[in-house]
Amino acid sequence: MPSGPELDTAQFTVQPRGELTPEILGKRWRSVQAILRMATITGSQMQLSPALNLICDLAAMITSFDSACVYFWNEPQEKTELRLRRGHIDDGPQVPWGGNLLHFWVTQQARPLMLETGRHAKVDSELAAAGAKSALVVPLFVKGRVLGSLQLFCEKAEGFTEEDAQLLWTLALVSENLLTREQANEGLLRFAFTDYLTGLRTRGYFEQQLDLEVKRSDRRNEQFSLLMVDIDHFKALNDNHGHQVGDSVLRQVTSLLVKDMREVDTVARYGGEEFVIILPEATEEEAVSVAQRIRKAVQSADFQIEGLDGHEKLTISIGIAVYGRDADCRQKLIECADAALYAAKSRGRNQVLTYSRLLASERKEVS
Repeated sequence: MPSGPELDTAQFTVQPRGELTPEILGKRWRSVQAILRMATITGSQMQLSPALNLICDLAAMITSFDSACVYFWNEPQEKTELRLRRGHIDDGPQVPWGGNLLHFWVTQQARPLMLETGRHAKVDSELAAAGAKSALVVPLFVKGRVLGSLQLFCEKAEGFTEEDAQLLWTLALVSENLLTREQANEGLLRFAFTDYLTGLRTRGYFEQQLDLEVKRSDRRNEQFSLLMVDIDHFKALNDNHGHQVGDSVLRQVTSLLVKDMREVDTVARYGGEEFVIILPEATEEEAVSVAQRIRKAVQSADFQIEGLDGHEKLTISIGIAVYGRDADCRQKLIECADAALYAAKSRGRNQVLTYSRLLASERKEVS
């Protein structure tokens, strides 16, 4: 197997046709519908992260894959970043200017790449990071420049066809207008939707993201979980030590909330000392596991309080509701999670309570 430093990536390039053939249109109509759906959305207002998620969702309508990721240029940071990851993908080697080798190669070629194991050691290394034997990498364009890459992986050899590459290439071209607008607005949107005190997303961003997650879950008939988090006895902390201490505590709690979160998760400041977390595709059991990890991390932390001797100990309470079971609309989901949080605080604080457990306990009391 070739293993030297030289690798001609042109050998993996698929040269797409200028248009879809009648044969493809006839036998791949579901794939064509995905492209048409993107065409109808390109004029909509959508932030960059949901836009990339949408592209990945539509790619799943075109071809099957076991895992996927999207790298895309971050204009404020002036580097390429991993923006989306689905399935099991290890953090592979990064090139100095951001992104992995697959992103670098597709940027060079500006055409889809179909990759298989056994062709070159560098290719094998990239595929191994995704537990895959084949991959299809498609460039994502902004004003004619490759600023991103959609990377799909399959656990079996020859998991993708040239037809798949042609259809995904067409999807990428159709999505260019959407990505061009959202990439240009990303810096402004990031500033507008960032809480100045904690650096978290704002309530406005959370509500938009929740709307998108509801629509996505309805479309895919999947559940997701919402966590509402509140710092116990925070008012007393503010009253006793002042707002500067309170602000410092909020920032320290924030660092614990975002630690080990997935790229797809949304952590936002809901107001005051209350936070919200959206966990896409998370079951109640998975949400409880995340919530307990956060609760224990806060309970065991020593909060540094400037100007005070020693360290402050804090706890949090968390309420959980599951979309698709506890609620079937956005507002009801928030109300269910808030009810679970209120009950957790009234039952002694420093605990996690799901809405389903709250209902079960209320029914038991009635009977």
